[in-house]
Amino acid sequence: MDANQEYEELFNDRGEGQPIPSAPSSAPPSAAGAAPRRRMGFGQRAVVALLLTVVLVPPAAGFYSYLSGVPLHLLASGKEDKETSASSAPPSVALVSGQAHTMEVPEEVCAALGIRKGEQDSVAVAQAPMMMRPLVLPGSTALDPTRLARIRTRFAPARVVELAQVWDFSRKTGQTEFRELRQGDSVAKGDLLGIFYSVDVGSKKNDLLDALVQLELDQKIMDRVEENRYSIPEVYYLTQVRAVQGDRNAINRALNNLKLWDIPQDEIDALHAEAKKISADKNAWFKTPEGRWVNREKQATGGKVDPGKEDENPWGRVTLRAPFDGVIVERNVHVDEMVVDNTVNLFQIADVNRLLVIANCPEDELPTLEALHGSERRWTVRTVGAASATGLPGTIDEIGYLIDPNQHTAVIKGYVENPGKRIRGGQYITATVNIPPPDGVVEIPTDALVDDGLQSLVFIQPDAATHRFTMRRVQVTHRFERTVFVRTTPIPKEEQLTAREAEEGLLPKEALRPGERVLLSGALELKAVVLDLESRPRTKPTDLVTKQKARSVLDLESQPAKKSKADKG
Repeated sequence: MDANQEYEELFNDRGEGQPIPSAPSSAPPSAAGAAPRRRMGFGQRAVVALLLTVVLVPPAAGFYSYLSGVPLHLLASGKEDKETSASSAPPSVALVSGQAHTMEVPEEVCAALGIRKGEQDSVAVAQAPMMMRPLVLPGSTALDPTRLARIRTRFAPARVVELAQVWDFSRKTGQTEFRELRQGDSVAKGDLLGIFYSVDVGSKKNDLLDALVQLELDQKIMDRVEENRYSIPEVYYLTQVRAVQGDRNAINRALNNLKLWDIPQDEIDALHAEAKKISADKNAWFKTPEGRWVNREKQATGGKVDPGKEDENPWGRVTLRAPFDGVIVERNVHVDEMVVDNTVNLFQIADVNRLLVIANCPEDELPTLEALHGSERRWTVRTVGAASATGLPGTIDEIGYLIDPNQHTAVIKGYVENPGKRIRGGQYITATVNIPPPDGVVEIPTDALVDDGLQSLVFIQPDAATHRFTMRRVQVTHRFERTVFVRTTPIPKEEQLTAREAEEGLLPKEALRPGERVLLSGALELKAVVLDLESRPRTKPTDLVTKQKARSVLDLESQPAKKSKADKG
């Protein structure tokens, strides 16, 4: 096959309609001119144009956008804008002309978003708060300090010889028997707590007994002197008067000491009876243990007290009794113990029918709490062991002045009744104070609020007959578990929108009036649609942009192939 046949086959492969290249010449090129160059076909030109468009057009468009300030989305074709709009927004959802941030939603979209449920729209009506706002304060209970008795001995040293006994069931023996009084037992006013022996008390009792006996003797002498008043010297009469008066002073001094130590009155009366007995019988003293000892009589047989003789000397015997009805919350003494410190609490008795409540109030809630009047300063205490549904009513009696620097709370104190003694001291509680709702607010459900951290939005339905919803930014004053309070009074201009909020594109704050209908479902989806629709351009591109778009489109199109001219000569 010669060169002419190969060239004809190449021509057939390129197809008809393409320029026929000249046959190669076997003769060497002449000096007058070079051989004619081979031209590209239409297919090759199309591939090269497509590659150049992909590689060069995007950088060129970006460079032009940077220099001219025209956004890139304006450089796209109108067909692409229509496709983007159709894909980003729900069909048939459109903004209402002449009304800011208002859209009209068709029935199908309302049903899909849950706005329309059956025959009713999922909306709520903003209204003034009807219920009080609860303020829940954590805290604990404590014993009422005004009804807490600390039983101490006023004399020391003293020996514990006996503690009160109570009748109780024994888990050890399975029988009911006596046991010592212990913590948790209830006592009544005047019940015996313990018996002590004290040297000081015995000495003061002996002083009283001695003064009583001496007064009895001096009074008899005084009576005899009075009968013979004119037959004795005046000095002797005055001396006897002085002795009687001294006995009376000694009795008063001994009585005052015993009463100061809370010695029961019946024990003091027993001393008076004993003094009468001693004064009436001159041998009565010899019947006492001391008198028998003087007469050298044995006081005990086999280490035990002789039952025929008198028991141990009662003058040092002291009894401690309960000052009021209550429960023993502390016991720090046992039998045969020697009490040497009169500042130690032997027993503590508390009246638990009323308990002290100590709650912690945040410092930002203190002005609201202090604004309550006397009749409004009440709370409901809930804790384990009490009625959890209704709680126990109580009063707020004291608002602390000092603030805890760590917790930033103030101490609130009050009292609560404890029927049945079901609540114990130190128990955790929650105290609920009903605060009246503030003025100038309306209450709406939490579901109606769309809060993205920058602004709080709600959708208003001006007309219940149409599905038109207006997005509005509101000011929330209080938040609760299921409802929120929104401001209804006009918001000052300086509070509507700050410079930073305006830069971020936030909406100005508006008031929510009572009676307005707020949307409960689909608010988050409608917010995204409103922002998307409002972000799209509403005006046509300028002439400069139009020309640039046309020029870009022309550059991307491939030029028609031109027929090559025959080589000259």
